[in-house]
Amino acid sequence: MKIIKNLNEIKGDIKPCSITIGNFDGIHEGHRELIINTVNLSKKHNLIPTVMSFDPFPEEYFDDPNFFRLMNHNDKIDAFNELGIKQVILLPFTKEFSQIEAEIFISDILIKKLKTKKITVGEEFKFGYRRKGNWQLLNQNKNFSLSKIDILSIADNKIGSSYIRKLLIDGEVSQANQLLSKPFTISGVVVHGEKRGRKLGYPTANIEICKSHPINGIFLVEVLIDNKDKHHGLASIGNKPTFSGKSDVLEVFIFNFDSDIYKKDLKIYFIKKLREQIKFKNEKDLKIQMNEDYKKAIQILNEINGL
Repeated sequence: MKIIKNLNEIKGDIKPCSITIGNFDGIHEGHRELIINTVNLSKKHNLIPTVMSFDPFPEEYFDDPNFFRLMNHNDKIDAFNELGIKQVILLPFTKEFSQIEAEIFISDILIKKLKTKKITVGEEFKFGYRRKGNWQLLNQNKNFSLSKIDILSIADNKIGSSYIRKLLIDGEVSQANQLLSKPFTISGVVVHGEKRGRKLGYPTANIEICKSHPINGIFLVEVLIDNKDKHHGLASIGNKPTFSGKSDVLEVFIFNFDSDIYKKDLKIYFIKKLREQIKFKNEKDLKIQMNEDYKKAIQILNEINGL
């Protein structure tokens, strides 16, 4: 699969494409429909199946406080590849890019640069300066044909990345994961912590996270160490209210594990939320609750495994 990170890399000999455009954060079922339609049109008309996406996302560029990624960059690229995409245009979302008028985006990028013949978008797709472009504007252009995919819904809720983020914030992890191509994941490197967990009998790996997530609580998780060793565990994410923490911290207690993993890369797959973070009166009460969390996590794992 070819990955293009700058429009200047695109030469005149690029082959005509069938393209879809968006963040594709989480690759939910709506995203899959867009991508599958793009790939099918490519096969039918001998075009290059292409995705245009962004890094950073527009929401990250504009510093949306409620935004967090549902999927890391590498997992998203892997998902594109598995679905049959052969070319990814991964553009940096910058001030200059954000100010491109919708009509210029169509004429200079879609038509001249990418030789777009087929384009697939959702009905709420917006693009161009001040989001003035939409599927109706695309449909007026005679240089390519448009496929508009209707938004999928479940229980009167539109299936989209914003809805999935709300589910995660509300603690509905299992429901959110059913809509994602892979369970919600946070990745990071193990760093030194305060070692309070070890004192309480639950030594934790402290994960360096690049930004805060509006997610709080204790979760049953699956842990992938250096992209190979899988384990289950309990994760705590939040500001550690018992110890009057101010910054968000992600800590993971890995079941039946006693190896040094300092500076190793961890992927934390969230399976189920057990409870909110609680401010306890003392460490003794906290330890009692941690014992209960562990018992509950093992019970859930046994149910999942049919034991």
